[in-house]
Amino acid sequence: MDEIYFYCQECNTKITTDQLALLDQGKCPKCRSNLGFSTLPMGENDNFEEAVVLNDTDFLEKEF
Repeated sequence: MDEIYFYCQECNTKITTDQLALLDQGKCPKCRSNLGFSTLPMGENDNFEEAVVLNDTDFLEKEF
């Protein structure tokens, strides 16, 4: 099985799953940011501007 990598959302540092499990308070080992990690590098993960936020009422009133 291929290794899964995670990318810091602040500095784009690439770490492995094992490294992610050992982080100090979830902070990036390079920049110490708590912004988080993604399986996609920063340039490929810019879909949040297009995201639709749903709440409980949306699920009760609409069909998807």
